[in-house]
Amino acid sequence: MTGKIGATSLRLGFALAAVCAALPVATQAQVQGPVQPGVQWGSLDQAMHTAKSQKKAVFVMVYADWCGYCHQMEATTFKDPQIISKLNTAFVPAKLNGESPKILKLDKGSVTESQWAQGQGVEGFPSLIVVDSKGRSVVIYPGFMTTPQTSKFLSDVGDFLRAGGIDKLGNFIDWAEKRG
Repeated sequence: MTGKIGATSLRLGFALAAVCAALPVATQAQVQGPVQPGVQWGSLDQAMHTAKSQKKAVFVMVYADWCGYCHQMEATTFKDPQIISKLNTAFVPAKLNGESPKILKLDKGSVTESQWAQGQGVEGFPSLIVVDSKGRSVVIYPGFMTTPQTSKFLSDVGDFLRAGGIDKLGNFIDWAEKRG
């Protein structure tokens, strides 16, 4: 009889341990709440392909692993719900390590991430670049941007692109200066 009680107790003990092990995970998930959506970053080559098919511009954040301002933008500006919404709906967001030897396969051939950044004129990090659906650079903004600055920047670039972009309006900076 002792063997039967011992085996039953052992099975119950294992079952109870499995249930208890699962409880902290459920409790922790409830405390954390729902997962907040973030910017849907992709690689530049993927983003360029998507942008071409969706007729959208690509918003590229060029960063370096050691860059404190890049990390600060990630922790503040790119956590703002309005910025997340603008980037995910009006643009195809991409992140690119401006010092990386990773190969990008673009329409015009293959280049490394660092070669692409240098070709765009990136001289520091972060640099924010908007590329139209045809692969042409619309604007490059060097440096950190606050949430309000980024919101204004995205709105201005969006207005420029909706009004015809490079084909109809020429240079973004000239257009923005005339606009006031």
